[in-house]
Amino acid sequence: MDVRQAIRGRRSVGAFSDRAVPRATVEELIEAATWAPTHHLTQPWRFTVLAGEARAALAEAIVAADPAAGVAKTAHAKLTRAPVCVVVGQHVPPDADPILEREDYAACACAVQNLLLAAQAAGLASKWSTGALAESAAAKRRLGLAPGDRIVAYVYLGYGLEPPGDGQREAPPVDWRGL
Repeated sequence: MDVRQAIRGRRSVGAFSDRAVPRATVEELIEAATWAPTHHLTQPWRFTVLAGEARAALAEAIVAADPAAGVAKTAHAKLTRAPVCVVVGQHVPPDADPILEREDYAACACAVQNLLLAAQAAGLASKWSTGALAESAAAKRRLGLAPGDRIVAYVYLGYGLEPPGDGQREAPPVDWRGL
């Protein structure tokens, strides 16, 4: 599959089968992610791969830390929706320059996109999720991230139960100058 096919064919999938994803495939996806652009080669990304009981264990840690939080109601369902969840974190040094921190966040987002496209090319379904789970201090602690680090994405991986729908995009506004 060429890159344009992967870009146009990739869709977020919400329902996954229980079919296991081979570890070697996940390793290849993470390796592809690390080829994202990164200013000054900071490579700020941190990857944690959750499968099997590790998904539920993270959900339990989040719920135990704040059972009244809105995220407590959905943590288990979200974290166990797919056979594999790759949590992409961003290392943020304590003395981080705000411009470099923003560049590093963009690099992590690019790494996530590389991972999603590589998953598409490998025949896997995926979903990039953020929301309240990404803001969970308990999740960051459980994943070994520092308090100043951030969770950029929970990437759910597996085999979709249904084929993804057709995607639609409007023509973007482009201000052509000099070309």
